[in-house]
Amino acid sequence: MKDLLQQLAAGTPLTIEQATEAFEQIMTGQASPVQTAALLSLIAARGAAVEEIVGAARVMREKVTPVAVPDGLRVIDTCGMGGSGSRLFNISTAAALVTAAAARPHGVAVAKHGNRAVTSRSGSSQVLEALGVRIAVSNETLTRCLDEAGLCFCFAPAHHSAMKHAMPIRLELGFRTIFNLVGPLTNPAGAKRQLIGVPTLELTDTIAQAMQQLDAEHVMIVHCVMPDDGGIGELTTFGPSQVSELHNGMIKSYQVDPEALGLPFSLPDSITIVTPDDSASIIRGVLDGKHGPARDIVALNAAAALKIAGVADDLPRGLDLALDAIDSGAAKAALEKLAATTQADPTPVS
Repeated sequence: MKDLLQQLAAGTPLTIEQATEAFEQIMTGQASPVQTAALLSLIAARGAAVEEIVGAARVMREKVTPVAVPDGLRVIDTCGMGGSGSRLFNISTAAALVTAAAARPHGVAVAKHGNRAVTSRSGSSQVLEALGVRIAVSNETLTRCLDEAGLCFCFAPAHHSAMKHAMPIRLELGFRTIFNLVGPLTNPAGAKRQLIGVPTLELTDTIAQAMQQLDAEHVMIVHCVMPDDGGIGELTTFGPSQVSELHNGMIKSYQVDPEALGLPFSLPDSITIVTPDDSASIIRGVLDGKHGPARDIVALNAAAALKIAGVADDLPRGLDLALDAIDSGAAKAALEKLAATTQADPTPVS
């Protein structure tokens, strides 16, 4: 580890092999807390290189507690990286519910990977709990949720026990590290198709290049610059969103203009929240058929997920499928089934 730290201190990024070695030491407890803190700090100060992200992701994937996918199903994920300090409701979680409803008849389910809020006002686990979903369930129940509800929620701490060595150090450092980038790339159900939101514009291409080396099949990495010049890892109706799309081994970058898809411009203030209950209330409104900016943004992100899943050929078709899943009540039924299945889990509540 000392040699790797000297290399980083000299300004030279790690190769994939070196990053794999370093993060293997960190995640098995072989690296000391000082060494771990130094490595995370040196990479964060420069910005993680693609090779470092790939090496760290490979180690995390190897050590993840997996979720079995039922035969005949393929899975996608709509996990974002957070870090934008968002005041908006949980868009990707709502989009996961709509996507599941539209995609399950086509043999696709959503293995939603997520955590508690760090910089935003509501994490995916917190809003799902507010919606009646039990988070602490067995892996067998998660598999049943994929089959019966069309989606499950993989609570990150339950699947990444090897992070126990790094977690106290990350908390004490108090700033974002490479682990914030790598977490969404390590889906416990092995999803090779993902809609990934990133907190900065520059990361769209970086993460696409990393996923290219991590054998992803179809991925869209998205970011939208907000009217106040902030940023959010979602497709929105606040203006054009930047996309880096990886498909068939090739990366292309472009913008998605919501108005070109028939979605009216909106302002973030119309869908801001203070608590997870606020977020849950907005999501219930969308699932109940309420029109407005929240519905439009959820449908837009679900459309992208349906394209990634191979259920829709393009965003306009995905948008039609997403809106039909909402208006037919299928998305609301997916949430109700998810809640009921998780609440029936026999695992004792800790």
